[in-house]
Amino acid sequence: MIKRKVIIPLFLLLSFYMSQAQLIMIDGETGEFKYEEVVQAPGLSMSEIRERATRWLTEYYVSEDSVHVDSAGISRLCSNEIRWILIKKGIDIEVFFDVNIRFKDGKYKYAFSDFREGKMVRGELQSMSLKTYIDRFPQTYQIGIEEPIDAEITKAINSLNFFVMNGAMEKPEEDW
Repeated sequence: MIKRKVIIPLFLLLSFYMSQAQLIMIDGETGEFKYEEVVQAPGLSMSEIRERATRWLTEYYVSEDSVHVDSAGISRLCSNEIRWILIKKGIDIEVFFDVNIRFKDGKYKYAFSDFREGKMVRGELQSMSLKTYIDRFPQTYQIGIEEPIDAEITKAINSLNFFVMNGAMEKPEEDW
């Protein structure tokens, strides 16, 4: 009986904590949002990975910004329009972030980092860090901002991985 009295409050406390968990990956050093991983690409040379990653970056994120290529990798400022719900009102924001892809024979490392909320004004980015933007809202509404961003970045990562391995964009299944 005593075990039950201890276990139930612990379970409730744990479930409350898990419901407040953040979806977006957080860099342990800076506290900022960051998605980063080394992916194995067996059988692909560094030049094949570079070519495919560059093509993916220009096809997936169509914008005026150019792709910066150097011997170590490629990088680009990208953006996504995100719609999140505050209570019952939809709020549209534009999220900017850097995509960096580095490569070696048989593997590559991607990093989606430096997330910001803002707008392009006369060709210049005016923004604040996404962490600062999210922290302005009560804790209960922060997950509403994080969910669509996490879904978009996860979709982009899956697309990148498919493109590097197959050399083409994944074709969506037909809806009947």
